[in-house]
This record gives sequence, structure tokens and C-alpha cells, in this order.
Amino acid sequence: MADSSNLCWKIDLCSAYFDRMWLRGWCFVRGAEIIAIDALFPAGSGPVRLVSFGLPSPDVAAAIDPSASHARFEEWVALPAGQSGRDFTLRLHLADGSALETTSVHQCARDGDAGHACWYHFLDALQKFDGGDALEIGSRARSAITRRQLIPAKLGYVGMDILPGPNVDLVGDAHQLSAVVGPRKFVAAFSLSVFEHLAMPWKVALELNRVLVPGGLVFVNTHQTWPLHEMPCDFWRYSNDTWPCLFNAMTGFEIVEVAQGEPAQVHGLWDSPVARHLPESPAFLTSNVIARKIGETKLEWPVPTAVASPGSYPAGELAEPPR
Repeated sequence: MADSSNLCWKIDLCSAYFDRMWLRGWCFVRGAEIIAIDALFPAGSGPVRLVSFGLPSPDVAAAIDPSASHARFEEWVALPAGQSGRDFTLRLHLADGSALETTSVHQCARDGDAGHACWYHFLDALQKFDGGDALEIGSRARSAITRRQLIPAKLGYVGMDILPGPNVDLVGDAHQLSAVVGPRKFVAAFSLSVFEHLAMPWKVALELNRVLVPGGLVFVNTHQTWPLHEMPCDFWRYSNDTWPCLFNAMTGFEIVEVAQGEPAQVHGLWDSPVARHLPESPAFLTSNVIARKIGETKLEWPVPTAVASPGSYPAGELAEPPR
């Protein structure tokens, strides 16, 4: 009977499309033969057999074990009602009559993703600071998600958002950050899924420089590809090439790391010569950067948020603070 320590597996793709999921990956158990694989969906009434298991896998054989030559599967799987977006596992049936169950399929798919790794590299870098505060821009727990608990205990945490709400310590506009909190207040600042909603992200980059101590770190997670959302405050999309435009020597930063993560495919709803090749082109749901403050910026962008994007932000938060 094989144990889970002998299991090698990877999910390359598990993308839901309405009531079906395109599932692709491979599984191999050292010293045992897999004769069948089932997907175990929490919302389903029973296991779903992956009938394609046994496809040729020369890449797996070369990297893992020569006997893993037919370890792949790739097929459309019918999703039970209510399953889309929910995690699931796989059950591997072995030739000796025993079975192994995997851990999270979603986590397996994320493992090795450059965007997720960039976030954890930032959290690891925070451990090097002896003290000080970390600022989260856009901290409001709209979906009950908070990151306060991820910051090292030796650092303080300040959650800032343009609106009051759960997990918000400070209400203010990121475009006016230094006027709200004062200069050189933080050893680190970070935001997740916020920069696409900033009317002038270059101005926020300047403001971040002013509120960070020398050597302070910035982490930003935003979107390279994503549908329109939070209208009318959805302004920008970012790639790896965006970040040096915002964080550079003139704005007072050096780039530590950039990463695009969560690979995606774009499909047009109309077939056309222009759209037909979209799914074959690279796309990523996220774009991420870690930058370090290396000096003080002398740049200014004296454009009020209300002028740059009239009517887009809560009116009560757009009054320019006194300087």
C-alpha cells in the first residue's frame, strides 16, 4: 500500500466555464500503479471519473521518473451545481486496491506561481525590519479578507481606506497620503487589488516615497487582465513593464522584483480574425511588484483627485487636506 509521501502531482489548469471545468495535470505514485483517478467535488453527489488519465507524459518521465510516461490527464469535466469557484481534491485508485486522496487542487495549481511567490517574498522581507509600522492601502475587509495578521508581530499595522469599514484604522485618499499621515512614517506599504482603481497611480508612487523611511519597501498587487469592475473607478491594467515607469530613480525607488501571476486566457464572444488568436496569447490575472525606497523624490503632480476623475470617488474623501 502506497503512502502520500510517494505521490507526485501537479495541476496545470483547472478553469471553470459555466457548468464545465477544463482540468489538466498529472499524477504519479512511486512504487505503485494508478489505475484510475476521480475528482471529488464538495458540491457533487459522487466522484467524477477522469477518463483521460493515462495520456503520454514524456516531460514528467524526464523530470520525475522514467516510469511516469503516461501520467497525464486533460478533459472537460461537468461541474455539479454550486461547485464553481470551490476547491476540491482527487482520489487516486491504485492497482493493489488501495487509494490515495490529494490535498487542495487549487493550492496545487497555485504552487510555483510567480505572482503568489512575490507576495510571500515581500512578507519574508518584512522580517528583516527590527520595528516600525506597515501601511496597507485599501484595507477595508469588503469580503471578510484581512491581512493584518500576516504582518510580523514586531511591526505595527495601519489599515487605510478611502471609506470607513471593518479593518480600517485611517480614512483617506492615497493620492494625498503624505498629507494624511505625514512624512517617513512607515517601513513598508502594500496594497492588493487597489492600483487599478487609482486615478493617478504615478502620484501615489510619489506619495509612497514621502511616507516611507529610507530603505522602506512597497508591495503592489493589481491586475494585468481582469474584467471591468467597481465602476466608475476602474482605470488601469499593469504588466511587468509598467512598474519601472512608476518606481524608478526619479520617483525615489529601485525595483526589487516584478511578477505576473495566475495565467489566464482571453476569449472573445464573437469569432473574428482579430479575436481568434486571443486564447493563444499570454495573459495573467495579476501583476506584482516589490520596490525599495533609495532616495527622496523631488517630483510633484499637483493635480487634485477631483479634477483628474470628477465624480468617481466618494465626495467626502476628496477635499485636499491642508499643507
